[in-house]
Amino acid sequence: MSEVVIAIPARYGSTRFPGKVAALLAGKPVIQHVYEACKKTNLGPVVIATEDQRVVDICAKFGAQAVLTSAACQSGTDRIFEATRELKANYIINVQGDEPFIHPKTVISIARLLQKDPTCDIATAVTATTDDAKIDNPNCVKAVLGKDKRALYFSRSRVPFNREPSAENKDFVYWHHCGIYGYRKSALKKFVSLAQSPLEKMEKLEQLRALENGLTIKCVQIEPAGPAIDTPDDLTRAEAYYKEHFN
Repeated sequence: MSEVVIAIPARYGSTRFPGKVAALLAGKPVIQHVYEACKKTNLGPVVIATEDQRVVDICAKFGAQAVLTSAACQSGTDRIFEATRELKANYIINVQGDEPFIHPKTVISIARLLQKDPTCDIATAVTATTDDAKIDNPNCVKAVLGKDKRALYFSRSRVPFNREPSAENKDFVYWHHCGIYGYRKSALKKFVSLAQSPLEKMEKLEQLRALENGLTIKCVQIEPAGPAIDTPDDLTRAEAYYKEHFN
C-alpha cells in the first residue's frame, strides 16, 4: 500500500477554456507540467482523473496513468474520489490540472502536514499578501487562520475587515488561498457524501462545505507560484513566466 496518492483532476470540458489541460506550454501539454512536478515529489503514485478520452490519450504519450471518470462528476474533488476510491492509501493529495508551476515542495508540505498532525482532516496552502488589488479581487480567495494555522473561514471578500485602520494594522498580512488539497482518505469519503452547504453556495467555495460540517482544515504557508491556466490569456502569461524563470 502506498501511504500517499497524488490525484490530478484534468477536466477537458472547461467552461472558460475548453481543452486547457491539453494546451501547449513551452512545447508540452499543461497537464504534463503538472504531472512531472508531482512525480518529482516521490511521495507515491500519481493518477490523472479526467472525463475525456482525449486527455487519456495525451497522458499515455508521456507515460502517465490516466483514469476515465464519469462526466457526471460535479467537481474535481468528486473526480479524484472516483479515481482513487479503490486504491489503498491513507492520504489523497489533490493537485489541480491547470497549475503547471506547482512546486514539488508544496505538495510534499501538504502530505507532511497530514502525516504529522492527527487533528488535520484536510490540508491546504496559503501565501501571504498585502497587495490591495489581490485582497479586493473576488477571484483571489482569502483564508482567515487561527494561531495554529487552522482555517476559520474562506471568502472572496476582504476578510478580516479592517474596522479602524491604524498604524498598528496598516500592514496586516492577508492569506491568499491556493487550490491544492490533501485529504485523509476518510475525510475525502465523508466530504463527497455531503450535500452542498449554504455558505458554499453563497461564496461558490466548496471548502466551506467541509468547515460547515465540522471537518478541520489546516494550512501550510508557501511561496507564490506562477500563473494557473483558467483562460487563454492565462496561457499567454504562463508562456512569458516560463521564459523568464525557466529559460
